[in-house]
Amino acid sequence: MKIRILRPDDAHLYWHMRLEALEGELFSFSKAPEEHATTTVEATAAQLQEFPGGNYTLGAFDADRLVGIVTFLRESGRKARHRGNIAGLYVTPSARRSGVGAALMEALMEKALKDPTLEQLNLAVTAGPGDAGRLYRHFGFETWGIEPRSLKMGSDYSQYTDTEYMYLRLR
Repeated sequence: MKIRILRPDDAHLYWHMRLEALEGELFSFSKAPEEHATTTVEATAAQLQEFPGGNYTLGAFDADRLVGIVTFLRESGRKARHRGNIAGLYVTPSARRSGVGAALMEALMEKALKDPTLEQLNLAVTAGPGDAGRLYRHFGFETWGIEPRSLKMGSDYSQYTDTEYMYLRLR
């Protein structure tokens, strides 16, 4: 497996993986599949090219097949620039339980620790006993709050889910 920053020529792979994530994990992401479908592959390529301020999306590849993704978004404001956010961690079902998620997090953490101005990582995850929360806790993330009924989910958007907010101090 190889992990690297996604480039504009990976946009088609990324766009389809993101749609797979949103359709397959309705309770894990805040964006609806139909919202993602309005974004073009071309716009996605531009986004991958123009990530400003140290932002990036990592992709995990098994040969030439994209099997996992995670995005890092640095806060841009002067008072908040010491923080970064982790978003959109997803591993395709056929590659789960093989260490892909942990490898993506390790790669992201390695990059984060190289930046002496980055002091804290934040993320939001669906509250409950899911694999993502366990993975983040394994890396030392702690819960700082839970927002009840933060998202309406399910195929008909009639069910609610809570969001757990987590952080990790790097320095």
